[in-house]
Order: sequence, then C-alpha cells, then structure tokens
Amino acid sequence: MSTVEGQPGAVGTTDSDGQPRLRANAMGWIAAAAIGAIIMSPAGGIYFNFGPMVQKAGAVVPFIFLIALLASLPTALSFAMVAREMPSAGSVYTWIWNATRPSAGLFVGWILGGFYLLAMIVLPGIFALFFNEFLNFFGVSTGYGTWAAGVLLTTIAVVLVDYLGITITVKATIIFMVFESAVLLALAFTIFAKGGYTGHISTAPFNPGTAVGGGAAIFGALIFGIQSNVGYDAIPTLAEETRTPKKFIPLATIAAVVTVGIYWIVVSWAFSQAAPVAEIDNLLSQGFTPIVPIAKQYWDSGDIIIIISAMTSITGIYIAQTVGTSRVMYAMGREGSIPPVLGRLNRRYGLPWNAMTVGIILTTIVTLVLGKVLGLANQYAWTGTMSSFLGLLTYFCVNAANIIFFLRYRRDRFNVVLNGIVPVIGIVVVVYILYKSYFASLWDAGWTYGRSVQLAVVVWLLLGITWIAVLRRRSPELFTRRSQVFDSGEPGDPGAAAGELAGTDA
Repeated sequence: MSTVEGQPGAVGTTDSDGQPRLRANAMGWIAAAAIGAIIMSPAGGIYFNFGPMVQKAGAVVPFIFLIALLASLPTALSFAMVAREMPSAGSVYTWIWNATRPSAGLFVGWILGGFYLLAMIVLPGIFALFFNEFLNFFGVSTGYGTWAAGVLLTTIAVVLVDYLGITITVKATIIFMVFESAVLLALAFTIFAKGGYTGHISTAPFNPGTAVGGGAAIFGALIFGIQSNVGYDAIPTLAEETRTPKKFIPLATIAAVVTVGIYWIVVSWAFSQAAPVAEIDNLLSQGFTPIVPIAKQYWDSGDIIIIISAMTSITGIYIAQTVGTSRVMYAMGREGSIPPVLGRLNRRYGLPWNAMTVGIILTTIVTLVLGKVLGLANQYAWTGTMSSFLGLLTYFCVNAANIIFFLRYRRDRFNVVLNGIVPVIGIVVVVYILYKSYFASLWDAGWTYGRSVQLAVVVWLLLGITWIAVLRRRSPELFTRRSQVFDSGEPGDPGAAAGELAGTDA
C-alpha cells in the first residue's frame, strides 16, 4: 500500500487492510508549530546556551542568535519543501527512501531513530538536576536517589499526557511553552526596565565589532546558536495528524524556527546587559548557569520561579519529543523495517502506544544507568552530544533530498533558489558545524566526552549497515516498494501519485 487514507475527524481510522491509522485532522498548523517550538525550547535555548555563548564571544549573543536564525533557515526550508511533497509520520526516513532507494531510506531511518531516542534520553536527567535544585531551595539534601526520583517524576508526567490522545498532548505542550516563555520574557523586560547593570540599554550587543575575540569567537559561539535550533525537525512527523498537511506542515516548520529565533534574539539582548561579561564568566567557571543568579539579582528571591520554569520546560520538551520519536518508530514498524509490533496503534486513542512505551522504557533505563556511571551533571552531556551529531547527519540528508527529489520527480517545478541554492547553503552550514564541533573538537576533548562519542556514532552507523543487510536477507520484498505517504485528499494535490516514486533497489 503506497498511501495512507485520512478521514476527517476520525480516531484510529483504518486503511484497506483494516489496520488503524493515526488520527487525521487532529490539529492545525499552530498546534504543529507548538510541538516543534517546545522541542526547540524558547527558555531552554537561553538556560543552556546563553552562558557558553557569552564565554566564547562576549555580549554579542543576540547578534549570534540572529546569524544562527539565518543559518538555520535553509535547512528548515528544505524540510518544508520536501514535507509538502511527501507528508508522512516517517518524515526523513520516508523522504530519502522515496527520493533515492529503500536501502538509503532505511539507513537514514536508523540514524533518525538514534537521533530521536537519544534526544529523549537527554531530557529526564536534566529535569532531575533542576529537581535537586528545587529540593535544595527548601533545605532538602539531594543525591542520586532524589535525582532518580526526578527522572521517574517527569517520566510519569509524560505518560499521563502522551497516552491520552494527541489533543491533550498539544494542549499540555502549549501550556508548558507559554509558561516557560512568559517567565523568561518577564525577566527580560524587568532587565530592560531597570536598564541592565549600566542603567541604560545599548544596541552594542548587535555590533559584531564588540565581540570578545573577533570573528573567530563569533563563529565559535555560532555553533551553540545553531544547535539551539534543533527541534523543528519533529514537526513533519505530525503530517498524518495535521489538517491539510501539505499546506500546514511547511508553514508550521518555518513559523516555529522564525518565532523562537526572534524570541531568543530579544531575550538574549536583555540578558547580555544584565551583568558584566566577567561576572558571567566567573559564574560559569564555578559550574553555575548565569540565569538563576541574574533572576535573583533582578527579582530578589524569584530564582525559584526560574527553577520551576526550567522543570516545566524540560517536561514539555520530553512530552513533545516522545511524540516525534514514536511517530517515526510507528512509520517504520508498519512497513516492517523494525518489529511490526511497533507499528500498531491503540484502537481507542489512535496512538502508537507500543512505540511510545519502548521509547520511554529505554529512556528511563539508559538515563538511570548513565547517571550512575558518568555522574549526575555529566550524563546528559554525552547523550546530548551524540544526539546532535546524528541530528546534523539527518539535516544533511534532508537538504540532499530536497535537491534529489525535485530533480528526479518534480523537474518541471524545480526552483533554482528553493531546490538548488537553499539546500546547498544548508549542506555547507551542516558540514561546517560537523567539522568544527564534532570532528575536530571532539577528537581534542579526550576519551570520556569526546572520542568515545565519535566511536559510538561509528558503531551506530555500522550497526545500521548490518541491520539493512539482515533485512535484505530476511525481507527482500521490503526493498521492492516505496515508503507510505499520507493522502490528505487536499484539492489540487500535486503530491506523489501511487507508483510514481519507484525508489526500489530491485
């Protein structure tokens, strides 16, 4: 079967073989954009990246976020262009399969699966660190036990939200995102109102000439800015649950990137003038994020609000990331690329409960083990680095798919700018970040948090090649068909017709 039939408003709709499908028309573009935006995390981009960016280049953080937004747009546009042609819960996995060959799609699906599972594993450990900070605020001593309790607490919250329907998930996601964004924005406006530490607001943070270390420092800090933008890639996995996905998924993708990017520019402008660069450097050297001390300085004891907003922010990301991960696993499972049990839906809610359960169990076990082995403050650094490594490989493939698909199957609509220049720029940006952040710097970072990550990526890629070889022996028919694309029934739909995208290895 090459298409998935969507029924307006249906829950667990079925296809021709009687299997239930994801709930079609469950959300509009704003809800889809909210899922991507919460994974990008408006607050998290500041909590986790503002300090390192200041340390690299000084107070020019808003200028760097502006450049990061412009640098991320080409890949976001490639996501939008391909998603418009092939809406599917499998997203990049399906796109590469149909644009090139099933074996290439399977390999990219393996990379995407690793990226998304690791992105989940990163989250409960970070929540637990803030949970310990929350307990410390009230005088409670903390350690691995309370940290593990925090991991389980946020996981329970994810289960309660994600297992009861995509509508509840969307509502919870929006609530979490609005809360975290409003808290940090309120603090930013407080800083603006008080004129920062100098008593007046300056536009100097937008002047690259004021960067500490010049252009080289700006490019060094730009890595953190671009990494902040990871997350919008989950939006296309919602195609089969979004109204008129060929129209709304591209719109939601660009809207999430631009809106969150502008938010970071405004908020970082305030924070860049909240304290001297030397003071922020000093806090970082002591192992502190500068956001909480800044909140205490401008809001007195308001730092507890920042801790709570950080916890809700991470829980929101965990909820949304579980959605994206489970949809990709579901898409692969229904085609037999991975165990078919992962491609089954709960008939009442129309959700991939099996895929969600496997992802959450793996996340919980791996997080608890790494916390014990690597330490509470370090477990997320290793998984986060490997996740973003695989994520950038995925982004490279999306830009390539934009070029290849339109040249092979939409040559009459090939646009030199949108399907040529834009993806080439996206590829250049991705390759630059991969080289600077993951080949050169990780090799020089030693074994524990550097070369071991590189080795793990190589092992994961080799396992993917082995997995494809096993599939070719056990399920050769898998390589003779194309991956499923959602038929949204949109009028004038120029999408792929059945059989048009042969894309087989036969």
